[in-house]
Parts: sequence; C-alpha cells; structure tokens
Amino acid sequence: MIITVAQRKGGAGKTTLACQLSVALLKNGFRVATLDADDQGSLTRWAGLRQARLDKPDIYHEKGAGFALPSCIRRARKNADVIVIDTPPTIDKNVTRAISAADLVVAPLQLSPLDLDASLPTAKLIGSLKKKTLFVINRAPPRARVADLIRAKLKESGLPVASTELGNRAAFAESLASGRGVHETAPSSLATQELTALTAEIAGQLVSKRKRAA
Repeated sequence: MIITVAQRKGGAGKTTLACQLSVALLKNGFRVATLDADDQGSLTRWAGLRQARLDKPDIYHEKGAGFALPSCIRRARKNADVIVIDTPPTIDKNVTRAISAADLVVAPLQLSPLDLDASLPTAKLIGSLKKKTLFVINRAPPRARVADLIRAKLKESGLPVASTELGNRAAFAESLASGRGVHETAPSSLATQELTALTAEIAGQLVSKRKRAA
C-alpha cells in the first residue's frame, strides 16, 4: 500500500508528517519504506540520521523522482507493507506520478485562508486522478476565530478531512532532529496521542482497501 503525502503549499508540514507517519506505522506492526521524491532531500536526511542511530535500518528508504519513481517503488515493495512518499511543494509531473501511484493521498493543511486557497489545485489534481484522499489539519492553533471559519469552509467544500487534528507542537520537530518520531521521543505527549489517532484513521483506510482488493 502506498501513501503519498502531497500539498502544493510550501511549509504545510509534508515532510514532518511523512516522517512521523512512517514511525507510527512501524510501531503499529507494518513494515515501512520511505521514498523521497523532493529534491530538497529532507526526508532522506532524516532517514540517514535514523540509520546512523541503529545497527540496521528499521525503515527502508529510497530517493528518486521523475522517471526513477516507478523503479524506486518496485524496490521498496520488496521490503515493506506500506510505502510513504514525500513530494515537493508544487504540482508537476513528478507529483502527478507520485499521486497516481498512491492508494491514499494525505494532504496536510494549515488553518489559514491562504493555505486553503493554495490547497485547491492539489485537491483538483487528486480529484482528476480519482485517488482516495485525506486532508489533515496540521499545526492547529488552540483557539482562533479564523481557524473555526476555515473548518466551516472545509465542511462546506466536501473535502475529505481527517477527524484528528495535529496541534502546533514542538515535539514533532524535536523528534525529527535525531531521526526519530514522537512515539519514540515523547510517548506520553499530546503529540503522540494525536498522531496515534490519525494513524489509526489512515491504517483503517488502508486495511479496508486491501480487503476490498482481496
């Protein structure tokens, strides 16, 4: 099963979400591979930090975009039950390939009017490719009137939005600095509780899709 993390808006938290989901899925018993389709290479650097901490890597990693993407996916499939693909903040042929390969597209979205407007091309592309999608509210503020207005607009738009929101928590970024996830560095934190709930939503969708395919 392939999860592609995609969002045209830069700074939405794609790589952070890709890393955190990978560790969370690993902790849920899945064999996980990560695939970095972003030339910035942030996911690759995180994977390198993680590998340096361990005697052997527990998450298989590939880096490749463009025409190399299909071969990277084939190799990753030999080593994993779930492949998590990180993509650049744009809409181009590379992102289209990554979305086309996905069983589920996860799109992080911050609660601001600019972020919502910038997300519409991503939603349009995913819709045109007829891919299952889950928009994830990321870095949600504890209280903000504008955030409530964006939530209302999302509900009106009919976009598939995860019931779990991820707060604006330092624990997410802090864990990545050592190649880990919040499940490993802050297991009792609110960040881990939120991520656990989100992962359960995503895993449920993957399992149901697998059962339908069988």
